Amino acid sequence: SGMIFEYGHTVSHAIEKAYGDGIVPHGLGVTYGMISSSYAAEKLGIMSGKDREEHDKLCWLLLRRWPLPEPKPSAETVLSIAMRDSKRGLTGEADDEISDVLLRSMGDIVQTPTNNLSKFPCSLVYEWLVDMGFPSQEDSAEGKVQ
Repeated sequence: SGMIFEYGHTVSHAIEKAYGDGIVPHGLGVTYGMISSSYAAEKLGIMSGKDREEHDKLCWLLLRRWPLPEPKPSAETVLSIAMRDSKRGLTGEADDEISDVLLRSMGDIVQTPTNNLSKFPCSLVYEWLVDMGFPSQEDSAEGKVQ
């Protein structure tokens, strides 16, 4: 299915929209989305740590050269946008789930009856965003240093 070309796009589109038009190039956004998906796949036990390391190492060759601009939008803002992605509903997600294409390893797509989209807890995207340095409004509200 052509949906495999959507790999990483749920989070990509959200990052791009959170920054505003033209700030984050689409290819860069997709690469960040790909490492968000690999994070989720490893946490779900779909991708091994070794396969994620290999996958992310390739992505970071690009990302190291073009880091995201500061200040980053909040993790809550990015997640809120991701939860309204155009693919939403194709997998029958619950309110606390999100969908994207997931891989077992590079080139090994998790095939599903829903156009190769897998649903998973949106908390995994939020965790990844915070790990990547997107500020958490929860931390700000508690007066923690970012």
